[in-house]
Amino acid sequence: MSNQNEIEFINHTGQITAIDPSTRVVTVKLIEEAECGECPAGKLCSNFSADKNVVEVEVPDTRLYKVGEFVNVKGSERLHRKAIMLATVIPSVILIAMMIGIYLLTGSQLAACLSALGAMVVFFVALYLLRNKLAHEFVFELEKQDPGEADEPENNI
Repeated sequence: MSNQNEIEFINHTGQITAIDPSTRVVTVKLIEEAECGECPAGKLCSNFSADKNVVEVEVPDTRLYKVGEFVNVKGSERLHRKAIMLATVIPSVILIAMMIGIYLLTGSQLAACLSALGAMVVFFVALYLLRNKLAHEFVFELEKQDPGEADEPENNI
């Protein structure tokens, strides 16, 4: 039996800004919502800026969507957890482990700090280089909003 407080899917409301029929990609600009406060990563998500809250979603048929239409962007909780691991948990563990390890080996705080920062640079460069491979794991779905939900949100794009 699953915990009733567990979130199965993460949903965000967005407005379609572009449609590319040749690649079957719909570009959606996410709209920050008050419900994000209930999300386990609400503090992380709600800090996104206007130029970073755009998601490209591959759909089976682009003819079902129109530019300007409001939709729900749906991602799994598993996807959400993996993103948090890659963006915060793993880098934190690497940083702390490097600082402690290098300090114990050398006794130098400067060497420990510089090594840890270097490890962070290497980690994030590797993450950047693997972005195309990782993008295939982070798959979103689009859902049309119910007619009752179709009223424009207060914070328009």
